[in-house]
Amino acid sequence: MSEAVISIDSVALLEKDTNGDVYCVWAYPSVDADLEKILISRSNLSLDTIPLQFTYSKYKAHWIYIYTAVNNAGESEDAGMLNKRVSAFSICLIRNGFNPEKFLALARLQSQIYQASGDPVQILQCHLQVFTRGSYESGTLGKFVDADFDPRRAYLVTSIKDIVKMMGEDIVLLWDALLMKKRVVLYADKLGLLLKVVRALPLFVWHRQNWNILRPYITLTSLEEADLKSTGVYCAGSVDPVIKSREDLFDICVDINSRSVTVAEHAQADFTLGTFHNDLGQYLLTSADDPELGDQAIIKGLALKTKDLLTRLESWKDEDADGQSYITLEGLQQRKIPSNMHRFLFAVASAEGMTK
Repeated sequence: MSEAVISIDSVALLEKDTNGDVYCVWAYPSVDADLEKILISRSNLSLDTIPLQFTYSKYKAHWIYIYTAVNNAGESEDAGMLNKRVSAFSICLIRNGFNPEKFLALARLQSQIYQASGDPVQILQCHLQVFTRGSYESGTLGKFVDADFDPRRAYLVTSIKDIVKMMGEDIVLLWDALLMKKRVVLYADKLGLLLKVVRALPLFVWHRQNWNILRPYITLTSLEEADLKSTGVYCAGSVDPVIKSREDLFDICVDINSRSVTVAEHAQADFTLGTFHNDLGQYLLTSADDPELGDQAIIKGLALKTKDLLTRLESWKDEDADGQSYITLEGLQQRKIPSNMHRFLFAVASAEGMTK
C-alpha cells in the first residue's frame, strides 16, 4: 500500500481457522503484502496461546493497534454469527497517532460487532461513522465517542516514578541515551510489561514530546529489521531474548526483567559519566522516592534541568566564517568543562540541531 493510502485511517481483519492457518480476510481501504505480514506477525494468532489481547506497535510512520479475540461461536445461544471454523480473529487499526486507550476501545467494540454479526460490512460501517462523525453506537454492544479520548492523557498513562524506581542508578544511562538520540532497545519476557515501559520513555525528554520515536513491539522479522534500521533513532521493544545480543541494532539495551542496562561496545565512549550525571541520577532517584512529588512534578523538574543544560550549550556556540553559530567539539574542549563531558555535550548539541 502506498503512503498516501495508508495515511487514511485503515482497518483490517485477520482470522485463524481451526487448522491453525492465519489470513488477512478483509481490509479497508486495503493492505499490501508487506503490511499484511507485519499485521499477522504482531497479532500472535499463529501462537497456541495469545500473550496479550491488545497490542500497539509502529511500522514506518503508522501506528498499528491490534485487538484479538477467541471465537465463542457455539458456546451459547447468543454467541453470535461468526463462522465456527474461525477459532480466533484480530481487528487491526492502522492510524497516524499514538493513543492506545482510544483505539483499544474502538477495536474492542468492532470485535464485539464482528463476533455478533460475522459480517465485515458491520465493521466498515463503524469505521466510516467514526471517521466522518467521530462516534458510533451499536445498541447493547456499546458506543464509541472519539472526543472522550484526549491524546495528551495517553502520554502520562505510565508513571515516570515507576520507571525510575525500576531502573535504579541505571536510569541516568537511559536518560543519556534519550537525550543524545541514541538507539534504545528494550527486552522483557512479558509483552504487557514491555509496552508499559516503552511508552513512558519520551517523558524523560519532555521538551521534544515525540512519541513517534517509539517502536513498542517488534518481532525481528526481516521486514521489521529493515524498517528499524531505516528509522535511525528509536526506542524499540521485543519479547525475543535474541535482541539482547544484537548490538548492530542498539546503542544501549534495557533488560526490564533484570532491571539492567547494557551499553554496546561501539557506544561505550558516548556514555562516560561524570559529576553532572551523578547529580541528575540522584535527583531522579530522590524524587521518585518522595511521596509528596507526583509524576508531573518530576517530569517538569527534569525538563527544567534539561532546559538549563541546553541554554548553557546555546551560550557556548562559536560563530563561523559565514556568521552562523554552531557548537563544535573543538570549542567545547577549549572551555572550562570537565573533559569527560566534551563528547556527551557535543552529542546532545548534535541531537538538538546545534552543530553543523
